[in-house]
Amino acid sequence: MRGFSGKRALVTGAASGLGRALAKALAERGADVALLDLDEEGLRRTAEMVEARGRRCLAHLVDVSDWDAMRAVAEDVGEAWGGVDLLVNNAGIGLGGELVDVPVEEMRRIVDVNLMGEIYGCKLYLPGMIERGEGHIVNVASLSGLVVLPLHLPYALTKFALVGFSEALWIELKRRGIGVTMVCPGAMRTAIMESAKVYGSEGSAALNARRWQRTLEALGKTPEKVAAMTLRAVERERFLVLTGPEAHLLYRMKRLAPGLVRWGSAAVTSLLAGGGGGAVGRKRKDGIGA
Repeated sequence: MRGFSGKRALVTGAASGLGRALAKALAERGADVALLDLDEEGLRRTAEMVEARGRRCLAHLVDVSDWDAMRAVAEDVGEAWGGVDLLVNNAGIGLGGELVDVPVEEMRRIVDVNLMGEIYGCKLYLPGMIERGEGHIVNVASLSGLVVLPLHLPYALTKFALVGFSEALWIELKRRGIGVTMVCPGAMRTAIMESAKVYGSEGSAALNARRWQRTLEALGKTPEKVAAMTLRAVERERFLVLTGPEAHLLYRMKRLAPGLVRWGSAAVTSLLAGGGGGAVGRKRKDGIGA
């Protein structure tokens, strides 16, 4: 995809943050944009921004984890536009805490939204791309899909799965001429933690986790910057997009010394969760390079 003028794009999670920034950037580059989200007011405002840039817009209030609802939206988009050229699977929710503290229903919900929602998008719009012999899919994962960060187990579960899914999808679609880009942002200034649930057995665990996340967000890139990096990667047919120096650093450290990264994350987790020594006080059994 060498340009976006006249293209048809669909963005999930478009009511705020990176989704909104991507929708605006695509409209500015001449694309028509279909918007999906559960936030009605935010969705309306994003639609106004797209239309203010002179592009066509379809806005659908939908839960990406609902297969039947997603299929109905795909039918509407197909009737209106005949399909999409660019699919951006961006919708996601945050959930923090250690496994022993997070309810099973919350684990199921984050898997349904963060993982199955992206799979549904690919299942619905990929056949049309294959039939036309062109198109591009963007899956928004996270640095948490490459490196496990403290108190991120539920989120990391979905993002690690999405990283594997995206890589397998790239392999499958290479011969068909369909591009796949996986975006793994580091710290980014979004409001995902404002609505995220954080569980903790210790009284301070949830509070410390939110403070940790807010510190990262304050130092992170803006959604607009990440959106520009993403669209540039699509044009250049790049698979992996890392944003921010911390993302590049941790990704390379994980590849060179995975045991060291695990140890460091365990130490920070112990501090945030009030572990009283925990992993820090125990002799490590795995080698630094293991």
